[in-house]
Amino acid sequence: MIKAGVGYSVNENSEEATREAASQAMERGGLTEADWALVFCTFPHRGNYKGILKSVCNTTQTTNVAGCSGIGMLTNLGEVEASPGIAVLAVSSDGMHADSFLTHHTEDGGMKAGIEIGERMQMALSKGENRLLTLFPDPFYIHPELLCRGIESRLGNIPIVGASASEHPAMSEAYEFCGDTVASRAISGFMFHGSFTHKIGITQGCQPVGVPCIITRAANNIIFELDGQPAFEVLKNQVPLRILESGRELTHLLFIGFPPDPSQTEIANGEYLVRNIMGIIPETGLISVAANVKEGQIMTFAVRHPIMAREDLKQMVERLASSKEPGKPFKFGLYFNCCARGSSLYGYQGIDTAYINHILGDIPIIGFFGNSELAPLKGTNYLFTYTGALVLISE
Repeated sequence: MIKAGVGYSVNENSEEATREAASQAMERGGLTEADWALVFCTFPHRGNYKGILKSVCNTTQTTNVAGCSGIGMLTNLGEVEASPGIAVLAVSSDGMHADSFLTHHTEDGGMKAGIEIGERMQMALSKGENRLLTLFPDPFYIHPELLCRGIESRLGNIPIVGASASEHPAMSEAYEFCGDTVASRAISGFMFHGSFTHKIGITQGCQPVGVPCIITRAANNIIFELDGQPAFEVLKNQVPLRILESGRELTHLLFIGFPPDPSQTEIANGEYLVRNIMGIIPETGLISVAANVKEGQIMTFAVRHPIMAREDLKQMVERLASSKEPGKPFKFGLYFNCCARGSSLYGYQGIDTAYINHILGDIPIIGFFGNSELAPLKGTNYLFTYTGALVLISE
């Protein structure tokens, strides 16, 4: 049986906030002792992270704790952005097991760290168990895609979810938690294994505009031609005029979507990877992108659109709700939301969790606003941006 509860606090006093959040999580879950706990804290509590973790361990009666810092955190009880907030999920289960971990190895971008995590988890896993890996890497030192490759080299095609830790925008360091240890330049997380089931949904904050194009001339991350024409000329014909007239804001509103597999000839609804446009040179017609591209690859322009993003979120949660197996209610959920969503996308806080709560009902949900998101798509793990990744757990 899985028993889970979430608590959160917006109290500015770190000690009081931790006590409120952890106690609420235990009470709402009907727990006297947790098997593991997940903790997310916003940056105003930065000076007290270690004390917060010790208090969570004491209140939940477990040192099997993981989490990270965030520019914002969210629960089914409320969301917080850029202000004091602590969220705690406490869980006990006789079938779902969780192994917390913390590792470093940042000199190669995360490959060695991934191998270390994979080798460590190999020893804890048994055949026939369901598996789900949750990762919270430091985005300033760890490249999530390299990290995943290292893990998969040891564990095979295991589903990976999570998000890169975040902090105050002026900071170039984020923090990762394990037990009562606070670290930076690291990766923390949980390996979940045992008898449980999970459902994963992805919602996009950027929606396609125009029609997909074929990259007909490119080098590295530079697109020279689309469908045989200068890339910028195609952009002008496909993108709404109001966005083109945004000037300096153009690259904050306009993005490029790629299919997960470069060999794909179509871009399915919602199944694309959003990447930033780094620069546009109208005189030469070229567009530079935050990803290497290949000639012959299909792509689409995409824009940040709050109304379309809300509709995509609603449809994603409804799909997950309809996929629930009879007699197996969702016990808790994890939601990893891009820090470019939330109020910066919608103009208001709490939109994502309001939709999730309305459709799924009162189940414990915890998450945070990260720098990038990790989730599987069609069985392969990918790095996402401007995305929300929702994970729902059943027995």
